[in-house]
Amino acid sequence: MFEFSLALPFLIPIILVAMMLIVQWAFIYTSKSTLDAATVAAVRAGTLHHGNINEMRKGLAQGMMPLFAHGTSTGDTVQAYAKARVASLVQSQITILSPDRETFDRFKVRSKYHTGYVHEIPNNNLMFRDPAPKNVGNNRQLNVQDANLLQIEVRWCQKLIVPFANYIIKEIVTSPFYNPSREQLACNVLGLATGDTYLALTAQGLMRMQTPFRM
Repeated sequence: MFEFSLALPFLIPIILVAMMLIVQWAFIYTSKSTLDAATVAAVRAGTLHHGNINEMRKGLAQGMMPLFAHGTSTGDTVQAYAKARVASLVQSQITILSPDRETFDRFKVRSKYHTGYVHEIPNNNLMFRDPAPKNVGNNRQLNVQDANLLQIEVRWCQKLIVPFANYIIKEIVTSPFYNPSREQLACNVLGLATGDTYLALTAQGLMRMQTPFRM
């Protein structure tokens, strides 16, 4: 008992830091779960708006609103969306994995609208279109059904806010021995610009286009 009393002053800081790390990882888990749902909202917005990246950013912001909501009033909702919109522009990057440029060039058609002609991957009457696969490069064979699948990847830089825990995680993710990923390097650069600590989170979404895809 006497030895424990002597060790207690040294154990308390370790216990406090451990508790802070647990709290921070709980926040990170919540952010990752929110990002997964927001990525679905983003890819859905893309399928409804010709794969438009700006519409996907709006969908992402709407999905990330729970991280910024601190009330249930209309004003709180508007404020949460405004914060999420800014964060989606600063802390995130949306990459369209498919269709890529090679796929678009292989399947695009010239369609006429009242505003003029537009190149797009056709989305109508797919069951009557040629189902034969085409070479889109890198030994990939895709057909028009495959070309109508929108796949995106979202990189989100989650700000770490728990004292001490954010410092420990920062030392890890910025260490040359950690070998950070490309996504984490981008978040590290953001941290250098803002003075904060960010952890890279990624999520992917896949959904069939509901409108013709355009580039």
